[in-house]
Amino acid sequence: MALKSPSLFWRTFTLLILLIMITALAWLQSFRVFSEIPFSKTVSHQIISTANLTRYALVTADVDLRPHLLRTLAYQEGLRVLPREEHDFFTPLVGTGNIVELVEAQTREVLGPDTILAGTVNGEVGLWVSMTIEGDDYWLMIREDLLDPPFGTTWVWWAFVAFLVGIAGATLLTQRTVKPLARLSEAAKQLGRGEHPSPLPVESGVAEIEAVNQSFNHMVDELRRADEDREVLLAGVSHDLRTPLTRMRLEIELADLPDYSREAMVSDLEQMEGILNQFMVYARRSNQPLERVDLGLAVNDTLVDMRLRQKADVVLETSIMGNLFVMAQPMELTRAIQNLIVNADRYGRSVDTNKLELTIHVLAQGDYAVLRVADRGVGLHEDELERVTRPFERGDRSRGGAKGAGLGLAIVSRVVQRSGGELKLSCNHPTGLICELILPITNKRSEKPVVEDQTKPVDAVITSQDELLPLIKDKGGN
Repeated sequence: MALKSPSLFWRTFTLLILLIMITALAWLQSFRVFSEIPFSKTVSHQIISTANLTRYALVTADVDLRPHLLRTLAYQEGLRVLPREEHDFFTPLVGTGNIVELVEAQTREVLGPDTILAGTVNGEVGLWVSMTIEGDDYWLMIREDLLDPPFGTTWVWWAFVAFLVGIAGATLLTQRTVKPLARLSEAAKQLGRGEHPSPLPVESGVAEIEAVNQSFNHMVDELRRADEDREVLLAGVSHDLRTPLTRMRLEIELADLPDYSREAMVSDLEQMEGILNQFMVYARRSNQPLERVDLGLAVNDTLVDMRLRQKADVVLETSIMGNLFVMAQPMELTRAIQNLIVNADRYGRSVDTNKLELTIHVLAQGDYAVLRVADRGVGLHEDELERVTRPFERGDRSRGGAKGAGLGLAIVSRVVQRSGGELKLSCNHPTGLICELILPITNKRSEKPVVEDQTKPVDAVITSQDELLPLIKDKGGN
């Protein structure tokens, strides 16, 4: 099963969050780049001033007071002055970006090209600067946090707050953008199921959405008007044709005709009446509410009512799972099941034996209940599978002639769509056609699909012809 694509809400939301994050990171990087030169100048001026003031203080101070001055600088200012030896080991300064290079260049420009800035001297960490006092070399250690970025870790909290605000803004913006589309999508689904959705609001504050909603409402009104006109037309035609058909049948029954001629004429009239009934069923859109229906029980009842197993030219194999509840209108669902069986009986008979070899399964596939009706007839070419589900379309004449009006599968497809499912046709191997009626399962948590006997007599799982005969007798069959 293919993975479901992410919704428009999550796509838009993700894109907005990524845009906010990329923008924030770009802004932070720009801030760091543009703040490097001012910050490096500040640090180098502070190093130069400290080195010059320390040198001047030691040079001008009395020799006896120099130890006291050094202690004062160490305890109060954090400055240490140590003699520089030839065997001293030091490591270069380490910093972020180009700040260290800028500081070193600006410091050497004032203090001299031989000035050394080190991060450690003899293993002791700090900001060390080499300087000369009265011809002797010394190390001056300054506060090691002097090279820390001016914003420290405060930017992390500001970035977190900005991220939360960005999430809230992206959520609100995405909802305002997607909500009208979600409403339109739901209305389109209702229209596809044969329902009449409520009019969409035409005052949403967005010109494009208002135009789409107005167009959709106009389309729904036109479709409703076309359905009403079609229903009135077909109902009128059917009503006008029933009277002469009834009169013709009465005259044929009373006429002095051979039995074979009378039976052929009556059969033709019954076929015409059946076509008219299909016209009426297809033209009339049901407004009755959907109910929870046990698909397995509905199939069992239909098999018993049609007495399919009593026919000598029918070989029927069934495997029906119970407790598979779907949302459907019971009469419409029964009619859809009957149409599938009648379609198989009409077109799915074996060419060699003229017998109907029919396999009926009711099973669960994930969150869907599936009714599968498979025959062993000639079948259809794969290019014809989608066409025969459209109104007034019939399969190839080799599947049994041009009987019917071509509305059987169209009616089934409409019933299934109204319940949120689909009708799927496929080729049976080696020959024949498979019709699958797929509906969403609406079982409660306490209801589980079962494959053993349930409430007798009609809600039982039937696997052989012998098991069906007692059920037929219980329901009044002969």
